[in-house]
Order: sequence, then structure tokens, then C-alpha cells
Amino acid sequence: MESTYAKNFYNDIGLRFANKVFGLKYLHYGYFDGLPTTLDALPEAQEVYVQQVLSHIPSDVKKVLDVGCGAGGVALNLVNRGLDVTCCDPDPYMLQKTSELTGNRIKTKNDFYEKAQGLPEGGFDMVLMSESCQYVPYGEGFAQHRKHLRPGGYVLISDFFKVRELDKPYLSKSGHKFDEFVAEAKRQGFELQVDRDITKQCAPTHDIYQKILLEKAFPVAEALFEYVSRRYPKFYKMMKYFVGEKVLFLKQKYSSQGADIFTQYKSYRILLFKKV
Repeated sequence: MESTYAKNFYNDIGLRFANKVFGLKYLHYGYFDGLPTTLDALPEAQEVYVQQVLSHIPSDVKKVLDVGCGAGGVALNLVNRGLDVTCCDPDPYMLQKTSELTGNRIKTKNDFYEKAQGLPEGGFDMVLMSESCQYVPYGEGFAQHRKHLRPGGYVLISDFFKVRELDKPYLSKSGHKFDEFVAEAKRQGFELQVDRDITKQCAPTHDIYQKILLEKAFPVAEALFEYVSRRYPKFYKMMKYFVGEKVLFLKQKYSSQGADIFTQYKSYRILLFKKV
């Protein structure tokens, strides 16, 4: 469980960075279908992504539990559709941003979903996880879904999954194994009703972020290291000892995060499960 908390912690840092630096309304992949693979086009691609995901909401859904709400863009779409929305997120900053964005039209639960207490049992028609299910252990996740969904309720998931063994160094370990995930859903009494592969449309997001990291972020870090080495050589030696290998590892890792690598090992899916 400790590693899950760590993943959430580092993820929240990344989300805050994207929200503050790039001013992104959404903190997830974009859906690139006829759009250029550029940072300028990312907000539009993210908007298209949201509409693609929400198009799978069943007509009998009224009460939604949004797990891992990010900066609140998806929740805003939900409340604008007239849905009753509760957001569960471990980061109070994200819940605050979501509340502000939605004009305080949501209920909030500040906790890790897999251990959250106090949510109404059988109180929701649908659980929505937009790029958050990878941070929740799926056994505990489906147990929570089962607890908080009404009979016949739904789980709508949009996220990427591992579909091949990671056989090279520096590959991202994020994502559940798809076959194991679906098997666990079935074991806990959920029927898969929609399985839509949108890898081709979402993978270009990786090329955008990789370009930012390799052309902007890492050169800035290298320039900072060089400056410190000249002005403060003793401090530089200490800094290099503690973080030098980590920076090199991160550069090698994120050099292997383009769309071509992503599509070899991961599959981005929209999944709709029904509680049976």
C-alpha cells in the first residue's frame, strides 16, 4: 500500500505542475483525431477526450462518484449535464480546484479511494475513473465499487493498461495488466459491457510531453547543474552524489516514453462495467 501512496504523491506533483505551468483545464491525455500533435492543440484534444469518455455514460445514471478528479474539468462536464457528483481524491488541493471550477456544485471526499470511509453504501449509479484506476489496487478498487454502487450500477474507466511484459530498461511501469484487471472485475461480479481501444488517438500525447521534457525541462536542469558546479563546487559534488544518478535515470527513462514505445507495451481503453 505504501507504494500506492507514493505513486499518488508523485502523480499529484505532476498534476499541479501541469495545472500551474501550462494552465491546463484537464490533466489527462488528449484524443488526437485529425488534430496536430502539438502543445497548442492539447487543450482541444483533451476536450475531445472528455466527450468521448462521457459519451459512454448510460442514460439511467444520475449520481456519479468521480474518483481522482484532477483539476476538475471532468467534474464540471458532469455537473453541467445535471448529474449529482461526488469527488474523491487524496489531494485537498485538487478538491479545492474542482470545487472552485464547479462553483461548489459537488460533494467532496478527501481520501484514498481504496480505503475511503463514509461514502454512502449503494449510493451511486456510476463510478467514474478517468486516468485514476492505475493508482488504485484493482482488487480493493472493485471491492469499493461493489460497496458503493446500487444494484445494476456502472464503473466507467478510461486509462491505459499493460498488454505486454516490460522487457527493456527505463520503461514506465504504470498501468495495471489488462487481462488481470478484467479477470478481477469478473471475479467480483462485474460484467464488461464496453471495451473500446483508443490507443491510436491517445498515444500522441506522449510525444508532446516527451518533447517538452527533452527540449525544455532537462536542458534547464543541466544548465542549473553547470551553474552550480562553477559557483559552488563543493555543493555541486554533494548534489551530484545524491541526485546525479537519479537525474540521468529520469532522462533515460523519459527518452523511452514516446508514442511508438507506448503503443508497443500499453493499450489505452474506455471500459464500462456493470454490477451484476
